[in-house]
This record gives sequence, structure tokens and C-alpha cells, in this order.
Amino acid sequence: MPTMDHTLNELIADAETLLSKLGEVKTPEVEALREKVQAGIADARKSLKRQVQWGADQVREATESVVEYVKENPWVAVAAGTAIAVALIYIAFSSRGDED
Repeated sequence: MPTMDHTLNELIADAETLLSKLGEVKTPEVEALREKVQAGIADARKSLKRQVQWGADQVREATESVVEYVKENPWVAVAAGTAIAVALIYIAFSSRGDED
């Protein structure tokens, strides 16, 4: 399933292809269409940039929250990391027994 970013990039590429195929046609209708398509491309690029920035901000905030929590509760973080490691080791070795 394509992501929204991927779909938006495809739409921009298709619109740019349309503009290039229109070539140098100078009829009023084509000029009006060209202007609308160019404005749509500019809006789509701005939207995509905002979405990427929002995602980066969300990741940054989540990372800062985790770092702050670990600083305030280091032993809880160590215990959680140990529990996850033990669970992964258990899963890895229990699946080996199924192959025999």
C-alpha cells in the first residue's frame, strides 16, 4: 500500500509530465490549465514539506520524552531493556527447538 507521501510525489511527477507534454502550446485554455497545474504542484510540494516536518517534530518529541523518562527512571529503563532482551532470546531459542 503506497504511503501518502509516495502518492503525492507520484501526483506531482504526473502533473509535471502533463506540463512537459503540453509543450509550448499558447492557446488561452492551455495557458490557464498550465497555471492551475503549476499552482497545484506548488501547493502539493508545500503540503508534502509540512507533512515531513510534522513527522520529524513528532519523532523529536517522542525521543525527548523517552530520554527524559530514562534520565528520571534509569533502573526502570534497565529493567525494561533486560526484560525485552530476555523475551527476544527466549523467542529466538524456542523457535530453534521447533526446527529439530
